Amino acid sequence: MKKCSSNFLIAIIIIVFSQSTRAQRIEVLDSSIVENNFFKSKAVRISAVPVILLAGSAATWGIRKDVREFRNRYLPTFRYHYDDYLQYAPVATVFALNAAGVKGKHKMGRTLASYAFSAVIMASVVNTVKYSAKVERPDGSTRNSFPSGHTANSFMNATLLHKEYGQYRSPLYSIGAYTAATATAVGRELNNRHWISDVLAGAGIGILSTEVGYVIADKIFKERGEHIKLNNNPVPVSLKPSFIELRLGYAEALSKDLTNKNSGLFAKRGFNFGLESAWFFSKNIGIGGEFAFSSFPMNDDELDFDDPDIATVSNSHYTQPMGIRYIQAGPYFSVPLPRNWFITGKLTAGRSAGAQGEVILKIRDEYQDIFQGQELPYFRYKPESAFGWSVGLGIQKQVKRNIGVKAYVSYFDSDNDFSVDIIDQINAAGSYTFKNLGMEKVRFNHITFGLGLTAFLW
Repeated sequence: MKKCSSNFLIAIIIIVFSQSTRAQRIEVLDSSIVENNFFKSKAVRISAVPVILLAGSAATWGIRKDVREFRNRYLPTFRYHYDDYLQYAPVATVFALNAAGVKGKHKMGRTLASYAFSAVIMASVVNTVKYSAKVERPDGSTRNSFPSGHTANSFMNATLLHKEYGQYRSPLYSIGAYTAATATAVGRELNNRHWISDVLAGAGIGILSTEVGYVIADKIFKERGEHIKLNNNPVPVSLKPSFIELRLGYAEALSKDLTNKNSGLFAKRGFNFGLESAWFFSKNIGIGGEFAFSSFPMNDDELDFDDPDIATVSNSHYTQPMGIRYIQAGPYFSVPLPRNWFITGKLTAGRSAGAQGEVILKIRDEYQDIFQGQELPYFRYKPESAFGWSVGLGIQKQVKRNIGVKAYVSYFDSDNDFSVDIIDQINAAGSYTFKNLGMEKVRFNHITFGLGLTAFLW
């Protein structure tokens, strides 16, 4: 029965998209044939953001354990299950606004029909993939991690609020909706229930489910059940492009401090994650800030220990990723191009701090009672905060009224002092002390590149 229902839904979606594609007309202007713009086609407009999120899920599959390691180092005991409830906040807002007499795009009956189609599509896709892929959760509890159902539900609900009120009343509704959905997705990771690839896929499925649900409802109801459109005019790119943006990409270390193989310890390519926002005074210049981090998995295969006893008590070791987090502010720039494209830029500066890390020995079975555990931190480095700066460029496309996507590249630079310690003594209770080996300066200059999802504030 489940398989039949899934096939039925897929058939509906194919029919809807094929009708949408056939509906694109070829206009005759001045005796020449001009085909409708590809980026303005309905299929592209409703699928652009979900496709980017699903591509992000695929791109982060190989680094999902590295992202989880970052969580385990900073918030290993996080146990706040707000995500179980926050996922419903956007749809509750829709019902509350309707009950209060605040008109959105549709009357309540039409809204419920669109929501029902969306919910059926989302639940069918999520559960079919979950129990087919059988990906183990980060906490090892079950094998139904991919994709995240909480995230899919939250982004489905957020898109409902966006379409009913964000597009027709104020973009602040959309910002609030997607902020709640993003917080839900982050909560799933912090609570160690999902990988980053799970939540990115869930977000894409949730948004696409609502978009397709509305397409189906529009085919059935046409203009019945609509309120008078309040503000549905295309927004020209000449307006001030203030924004909030979430970005994810790769980080490539450039400094010899991270890439020099002679030390036996050097960086692999890492990942970059950030949140930034800017308020524009004009269509070209604004002021903003960013909070971001880059993390680099370390290659320690050639690391050599001076102590000959290490080989006796340990059969292997590993090094925690080396990371840098930073908060910066500065001028932002935007140059509008034809067909809702932008060239963007920024120059920011602020404080950066490296992530504390350790080189950890894996203790042989026969020595685990002596060392009171299976692992033993041998080296430890502690970072100091420092001045950092970055410069970036991007190419951006406005794909919906308040949504844009960006391909970005940026350069970051900071010089951080690190205090390096080595294990000194272990007492009978299994606790240990370190002695300081001195200070080292690590240059964290690296280049990042990836994709960003932008919410315009106009």
